[in-house]
This record gives sequence, structure tokens and C-alpha cells, in this order.
Amino acid sequence: MFNALINLTVTDEHLHKLYAVFPETIVTGALDLLDRENVIKYTIPGSYPQYQVIGSSDIYSVLLDISISMTPFFCSFAYAVLSSGSHMMCKHILAARLANKLALFIERPMTPDDLQAMMLRQFNLDEPAPHASAMVA
Repeated sequence: MFNALINLTVTDEHLHKLYAVFPETIVTGALDLLDRENVIKYTIPGSYPQYQVIGSSDIYSVLLDISISMTPFFCSFAYAVLSSGSHMMCKHILAARLANKLALFIERPMTPDDLQAMMLRQFNLDEPAPHASAMVA
């Protein structure tokens, strides 16, 4: 399972440190996402990179090192993990952070229009809003 990491000389000590900080399910899940090459880094000129992590049941958007809240990252799934109080990040964020540090991502260029379309799809915002007249009954 850890083939991608072993090829980049990540030691057992590194893995032990990960397991000391995160639950085994989070670390194993994140490493599995890396092994399956499920982290995509979209580069947008003049903007922060956008990561997408292809999970088993959905695609998760991840923003790293961006100050939009008290946490230095964002994941479309993170609320469920953080609100439970059981972990400090989900496997999607850990996978994106590891992929970023180890250059284990698929890189794709993206225009601002591509980013907008992707975010609309990700958050189901591509459906037209109901007209005000239709809302009055």
C-alpha cells in the first residue's frame, strides 16, 4: 500500500510520527489515496492551487494554506470530521498535504472559468435558483 511513499525515501520514523498524531484509519486512508494517485493539484494563474481528492464515494475539494478561517486548510468534507471532535483533519486533507510535500499529485492547469465551473459542480450550485415569483404561493 505505501509504494508511493517508499519510493520517495519516507522512513518508518515518518510513518510512526503520522500514526502518533492521527488515528490509524486516517493515516491508512490518506496513504491509500496517494497510492491510487487520487490527488489532483489544479494550478490557477495568480491564485492558490486547488486540490481535488478522489474518495471512494465522492470528490473532495481541498484548499491548503489559505486563510479563510481559523484552520489553515479547507475540505468540502472537513465539517463532518471537525464537528465530531474526533480528529483534527480528515484523510482527504492529510492526503493533499502529504501529496503537496512529497510531490505525489497529478498536476493540471486550470483557468479561473474552469475553477468556477468546478466549484459550482462540487457544491451543487449549477442548478438555477428559483424565481421569486415561483416562491410566492
